This record gives sequence, structure tokens and C-alpha cells, in this order.
Amino acid sequence: MDTEILRHILSSQGAVDLEELECNLGDASFVAEMIDSNDNLVVCSFNGTPRVVARCRVRLCRAKECPGCGGLHLCKNALLSGVCPFQQTRRGCSFSHDLNSESNMEVLREFGLEALSRTELCLLLLQSNNALLPQVSICHDYNNRSGCPGNCQRLHVCERYLHRDCSCFRTHDFSAAQPLQLLQEKHIPEHLVRVLKSVYANKEALWLADKENKESDGHEPVLLRQRSCSVNSIVFILT
Repeated sequence: MDTEILRHILSSQGAVDLEELECNLGDASFVAEMIDSNDNLVVCSFNGTPRVVARCRVRLCRAKECPGCGGLHLCKNALLSGVCPFQQTRRGCSFSHDLNSESNMEVLREFGLEALSRTELCLLLLQSNNALLPQVSICHDYNNRSGCPGNCQRLHVCERYLHRDCSCFRTHDFSAAQPLQLLQEKHIPEHLVRVLKSVYANKEALWLADKENKESDGHEPVLLRQRSCSVNSIVFILT
């Protein structure tokens, strides 16, 4: 049941309305208990609407060889797109490209993620892990000044668009020429470009939920604490 629900959420770009889950499962108390006991699910409020966001604690290991570290030993490019452009170069790529290796499957089974496809796992890791996000952020000058001079290496995308409807003159599409070029340079495949808005919004919602839980005195039920988190700003914490 938990895996089926997680896959349903991931098929909806990483988050679904809490009301939808309650209607589909037919028992609000069961849904609340399930979320409270599942590390892969968090409830946050998106502009007043409670939504269930998928997350995980699995990380990619960047040390290449460290048996027993608890992380996935996998090339980031292989995870994102299924192929690695550096494999065809003279230097090659020193990371593993086998998601289904024995060590990786052991890690995935530990967290109940072994049934996910590469695409599903990729989306889950993207919104759970700073290191996998594109190493570019939204351009402040583009959003707050008349323009951005020079060869800017930040995304020219409207910040408001990431968490609400917006009809301003700025770009509201990650597939526009400037942001798409930067994302392609980071080897972000097209299918992920289409869901980046959701990924960034979900990641910020998770950050706010964690912040709220840290500040809580611990007496309020977890589900209610998480519902109180509101996505009203986007802060990019990219490494």
C-alpha cells in the first residue's frame, strides 16, 4: 500500500492534495496515521491547500568507493537521464552506472524504494537532495531590476511563478531559450525540465516543514504541524 501511494504521488510531480488521498482511501484518520508513520511522506500547505509531498533520506555517495556508507553508488547523469555523456569521452566516468547493483538494491530495500523506476526515484531524490538540483539558481537581478547584463549563469525565470499563478512580463517557462540552455549544459533531460517548477516548490515546502518542526514545542501532532507550513516564498539552497 505505501509503495503504491508513493508511486501515485510521484506520478503527480511529487505532490498531491491531501483531500485527494483521503477521498481515494476513504478514511481521513487512516491517511493521517499513514503519513505520520511514513518517513517518505510530509504534509505541507501550498497557499492554504494541504498537499502530501514525497521525500526520502537516500543520498548519492560522491566518494565513489566506500562500502557500507548507506548511500547509492551511482553516476548522477545516469540517474537523471539513464545515460552518461562522459562514458564516451577519453577520460570516461569513474562512477557506477548500475542502479540495480547489489549494493544499490540493498540501500533501496532498506528505505522501501526498491520497486520504484529510475524516473520515479530520480524525481524523489531531486526534491529531497540539494546536490542533485541544477547548480544554478534564479537570477535576483532579473526578478528585481530592469535587467541582467552580461552572460548570466542564473535562470531567468519569474520567482512568483514557482509557487503561484503569475501573468507578469517575466519568463514563466523553464523551456525558454535562456533557462533551457543553462539546464542543458548541466545535462538536465527534457522530462525533468518539464517538472522543475514542481520540484523547486516541493523542495521549498519540505524545507519549511522541517523548519516548522524544529521550532515546534513538540506537543502539537505532527500532521497538524506540517499542515501549518505555507509555501509563500522560494529560497534556493543549491550546492
